[in-house]
Amino acid sequence: MSFSIDDQLTWRVTPENPVREVAGMDWERCAALHNLIVHLGWTGMGNSDLDMPTTTWWQAKVTDNLLEEEWSRRLSPSLKLFLQTAYDTPHEHFFYYANFVVGVHEEEDFILRLYQMTNLNLSGHRDGLNFNQKTSRAIFCSDVLDSLSTTNGRMEWDPLEVVLTAWLDMIDTGKVIVRSEGTSTRGPWECTPWELLPYSEHDLTHSINSFNNLITRIECLLEEPSLRPLDNLDDQLRLLEACTAKLNQPVSQELSGLVSQEVLDRLPIPEGFFRRFLLQVRRPKNIRYIAPGLRLPTPSDFASYPFQNFQIPDSMEYDNPVLPVPLFISDIKSSTPLLGYPFHEASNLTHGLWMEYCNRDAHHTFEDACRLYLPFELGANGFARLTDDSLVGENQEDHAMARPSGRKNELYQPGYCHFIPWHGPQLGNVLELWSNLVGLGEWVVGEEGVLGGIEKFREADTEEHSHKYQIFTKW
Repeated sequence: MSFSIDDQLTWRVTPENPVREVAGMDWERCAALHNLIVHLGWTGMGNSDLDMPTTTWWQAKVTDNLLEEEWSRRLSPSLKLFLQTAYDTPHEHFFYYANFVVGVHEEEDFILRLYQMTNLNLSGHRDGLNFNQKTSRAIFCSDVLDSLSTTNGRMEWDPLEVVLTAWLDMIDTGKVIVRSEGTSTRGPWECTPWELLPYSEHDLTHSINSFNNLITRIECLLEEPSLRPLDNLDDQLRLLEACTAKLNQPVSQELSGLVSQEVLDRLPIPEGFFRRFLLQVRRPKNIRYIAPGLRLPTPSDFASYPFQNFQIPDSMEYDNPVLPVPLFISDIKSSTPLLGYPFHEASNLTHGLWMEYCNRDAHHTFEDACRLYLPFELGANGFARLTDDSLVGENQEDHAMARPSGRKNELYQPGYCHFIPWHGPQLGNVLELWSNLVGLGEWVVGEEGVLGGIEKFREADTEEHSHKYQIFTKW
């Protein structure tokens, strides 16, 4: 299916509808996506389609011959066509993170700030979405100092249609929503009419489904030990069929949830993503290890939760906190502090996959963010990579050749986010990757679940296996 201005299904950049090879900017596709975001904001507020203003940026801002001469001189032909087609924003903000305010960077005349970052308290020197007219590529900078990384000569910028598709995906999946006029938003700093949710129903469903797929594949391999999915397409298909059949079976109440409501009620785990995840996933049968060296939590693990009586410091007194929790744990304790401030003084904590601290009243928050804490470093070999394809441990502000370095806690981390400010990996993406590793036979299943021990994760820094441990995210 090729792009057609008359078919909205072809506008977003997908594997089926990839970026088109055009001279300069694909202004027609970008304008269609831009105008769709404007339309979703307008109608989401309760306004009628028929009443939506369709004044373009050019019509609104280029109001005399002198301005037309100046902007025509500054702009590439394709970018000028985009600005003559893209609607000026009829409501307060174009998107949660971006206003449609075009400005020229003083340092580089060919780089425009095409969308200015909204008034979010995330940096000292707000920037926005920068657009390079020479390459027709864009990247999001929360702060003007981000350019130290984004211009290091290694970081690939993206076509604008890829950025706009990422923003639309946040709307499609409910991470960013539109509030009708007159209704209250989650916090006082939301970007009317847009609101960023700490998590969406899509995020929760994705995490639950990924977990259920993972434990079901492990169970099926235990029940059918003759299956050898590694490099065996027939057995991979047989495993998929068996898992689909099992997942379609109704789940009894006693097999629902990793822990009981009573156990959770004794812990400082508020209503939200993590509590709902724990209560709604399928309870595995006869499985101990869900990943190499990482086991499922037991009620006694939760009973010894390390931050049971933790006091939030005065500097964070206005936070609406969700405290960090170890989710899938190893039997190896850390002899040094594992977590950052304000938990940096806690020692003897378990290595494993943790749900990260979250302030639900923050401007930019991901309640489903997680981090894998390993008892050893990865990255020094120069093969382990972050989600932006940079090397683990490299200094992205260094404009020389990338130099990898060992890190204990960087596997699955995002590196530099091209579309929005930095955020941790979402739990559903990590579990989906683990499920694929089991389904493809890369992780072997034995009597208690996934075999190999936590040392198996060292494969992430090897030439042969590193790509299997890398997560790629849409935003």
